[in-house]
Order: sequence, then C-alpha cells, then structure tokens
Amino acid sequence: MLVAFSRRVCHSRLLSLRSLVTETASSAPAEEPSTSTPNAAVQESAGQQEGRRPAWWSDPKVGAIYAYNIINKRFKDHGPQREENYRQLIRRVQNPREAALALKILVEGRKARAVLEQHDPFTFYTSQLLITTCLSTKSYDVALEALQRAHELGLQFDNNEAYYKLMKIAITNGRLDIATSVFEAMKDNGVRPRGKVVHILIMGSIVNGRRDLAEAYAEEFRCNNVKINQASQKWLDGTKQPDNVSKLKAETSEGFQDSTINEAPAEQQRAATAVASA
Repeated sequence: MLVAFSRRVCHSRLLSLRSLVTETASSAPAEEPSTSTPNAAVQESAGQQEGRRPAWWSDPKVGAIYAYNIINKRFKDHGPQREENYRQLIRRVQNPREAALALKILVEGRKARAVLEQHDPFTFYTSQLLITTCLSTKSYDVALEALQRAHELGLQFDNNEAYYKLMKIAITNGRLDIATSVFEAMKDNGVRPRGKVVHILIMGSIVNGRRDLAEAYAEEFRCNNVKINQASQKWLDGTKQPDNVSKLKAETSEGFQDSTINEAPAEQQRAATAVASA
C-alpha cells in the first residue's frame, strides 16, 4: 500500500512539472527574426560593388593624359606594368602631344623592366599599334623616333610596312631628309628593303627633283643585291617623268617639327652623300 502511494505522488509531481514547463514556454516572448539573412548580406555586398568606380582601362572617358598619369604613378608604387596597360594608353592617343607621352611611357616601362633584368621586347602587336596610331594622328616625329630607337626600347619593326608608310608621307611633302632618316633606321634595325620601299625612295626622289639621290639609292640597292623592279627602273632610265605621277598625292606636313621643316639644300646634299657611301 505504501509503495503504491509513493508511486502516485511521484507521478503527480511529474505531471505538475510538465505543465509548468509548458506554461513557461507559451508565455515566453517570440524571438524576433534576424535581419542579417544571407540574401540581405549578398544584396549589401552587391550594392557596395555597384558604388565602386570602374577600372580606368574599361572607362572610355579616360583620356591619354589621365591614363599616362595613372601608369606613371603605378611605376613608382608597383614597378613595371602589364603590357596591355600601355596599349590602352596608346589607343587613347589623339594628337602628337599624347603620342609623345605614349612613347615616353614605353621608355619608362623599358627602364623599369631592365632594373628587374626583364629584357624581353614589347610584342609586335604593341609596336605596330604605336606606329599606326602615330601615323593616324599625324605624330610623324614620334613615329620616326620610335623607329630610330627600336632596339633601345625593345620595339619590333621587322617588316617594311611601318617604314614605307612614314617614307611615303615624308616624300609626298618633299621631306627627303626624313625619308633618308627612316631608311637609315630601317638598316640599323636589320630590316631588308623590299619592292615598295625601293620604289618609293627612287620615284619619290626624282619627283622631288633629286635624281642624284635616286641614283645613290639605286647604287646602294645593287651593291646589297636588293632587286630594283621594272617600275623603279623606268624612273631611273628617264622613261617616266614627274608629271606622270598620279599615286603620290600630297598629304599634310603637319606633325613634323618646325625645326626640321626649312632645311637648307646643303643638308639634303649631305644626306644623299651619306646614302651613297653607306
């Protein structure tokens, strides 16, 4: 009897405890939901990213001068830059002043790489982009400097096209001294002249009243086993006259520095002598 009574008392107490726990849980205030859910965090992060400024090379409003300043500062902070950064600057060039900055940044880039003993040249694509941009913006002096300093700057001009285009612009404006300088740069860079270069030098010299210069070029070509095509030979033989010219049309001489525009005839004579004795 005593044992049965004790069991009933324990069971009654257990029921009382259960009811107490249930009442406490029901009367507790409901927990507020968290505001920092994963989706909210993602949205907040996305909002921060949207507020950031785009990279300068992806912003078409960034001009060449601003791009130059950015790259120049990064030289001081981080050393040599990716070659694509240089190309992004070149693509923004619109005038001779900006072309000069593009060449300058390549010079600085070359020096920065040399300090780290990184002597690989710039790619052919970068070199051609520079020359093409210089010609399209009438930055002829910058183009000439790039050709003359190709080895020093690690630029690659291994075909005739870049030299030919600048020679044609110079000759059509009577700038035989510039054409001679381009030809000398071509030889210094180890590039062998081909048909178009041979023809533009011979025909252009005769058209501008310098048959002696044309004959000097022809003699040098023969000595170095460079073929003179029939069209060029006709000019040398006198069977073609300057008034037959139709393809050579004057292009603006803007872009050549004033210091070299009014050269004396004696200077051109010395240029012809240099070509003949080269």
